[in-house]
Amino acid sequence: MAKIHEDILEQIKRYDTIIIHRHQRPDPDAYGSQLGLQAILQASFPEKKIYAVGKEIPGLAWIGDGQPLADEIPDSAYKKALVIVCDTANDPRIDDQRWRNGLEIVKIDHHPNVEPYGDWQWVEDEASATSVLIYQFYQALADKGLKMTEKAARYLYIGIIGDTGRFMYSLDKETFDVAGELITYGFDYQKIYNAMTTLSENAVKFSGYVMQHINLLPSGFGYVILKRDVINSFDLGNAGTSFVVSIPSRIDKVKAWAIFEEQENGDYRVRLRSRSVVINTIAQDFDGGGHPMASGAWAYNEADIQKVIDRVDSALKADQAD
Repeated sequence: MAKIHEDILEQIKRYDTIIIHRHQRPDPDAYGSQLGLQAILQASFPEKKIYAVGKEIPGLAWIGDGQPLADEIPDSAYKKALVIVCDTANDPRIDDQRWRNGLEIVKIDHHPNVEPYGDWQWVEDEASATSVLIYQFYQALADKGLKMTEKAARYLYIGIIGDTGRFMYSLDKETFDVAGELITYGFDYQKIYNAMTTLSENAVKFSGYVMQHINLLPSGFGYVILKRDVINSFDLGNAGTSFVVSIPSRIDKVKAWAIFEEQENGDYRVRLRSRSVVINTIAQDFDGGGHPMASGAWAYNEADIQKVIDRVDSALKADQAD
C-alpha cells in the first residue's frame, strides 16, 4: 500500500463534507473517476456529504444511467470542505473554480504532473486512466473500510474503456486486471458498449464527411479541419464531435493525426493522437497537453493550425530518419 493512499484516506475521514471536481469538457474518465470515487465514499461513509460538481455534457448523459451527472451546491458548502480533483492536469482546466474555496485540496491524476496544485498530490502518469487509480485506492484500503458497489464499478469501468479507446491504446496487464475485477460487480457492460458505439443518423453522415476530407501527408500525418458552419449543418445536437477522433487512425498509412474543430468564437480545439511520435510536448506549446500519444491543444487562427501541422509533420519525418 502506498503511503499516499493512507494520507488521502486520513483527510477524507477528517472532513464531513467532500466535494469532488474534474476537468472541463469532461470525457468518460473524468466522469468515471469522479463519480466512481463519489459512489465509493458514499457507500463507505454514509454519514458524510459527498458531492460531485461540474458542468454536465448532454452528449454523455448516458453515463448517469438516468441520474444527474453533477450536484448543485451552494458556495457555503466549501467553507469546511475537502476538495478532491480527479483527472485534471492543471488548475485552469478544473471545472467550477470554486474548488479553490476548499480548506484542503487533493489532486488525483494520471497526466504528467507539469503543473502541480493542491495540498496532496497523487499522480501516476503511467496509469492508463484515473479510474484505474481510483480502483487501486479502494483496493489498497478495502480492509480499512472502503466499499465497492456495482454503481462505483460501472463508473470506473466506463472511465477505463473511455481513456483506453476500448483497450486499443493501453494494453498493460494492470488495466486488464482492474477491468476484469470491475465486471464481476454485475453491471451491464454490453449496455455501456452500445451507448459508446451507437450513433445517430446525422452523426454517421458527419463521420462520412470527416473520412472524405482527411488530408494525408507523406510523413503519415493525417488531419481534418472542421469549420463551425459545416459542423452545425449536420445538426448533431448533444452528440458533440468527439466520436470522430479515431476516424483517421483507420487509414493504414496514418502514424499521427489531428482534428481541428472550430469553436463558436473562431478558435480551434485540436485533438492530437499518435501511434509513434510523442505529441504531448507539441501540445504544450499550443496551450494544451495530455498523454504522450493522446493530447489536446488550441489553435487561434489558420497560422496556428499550420504551425501544429508543421510540428507534427517534422516530428514524424525526424522519427523516420532515425
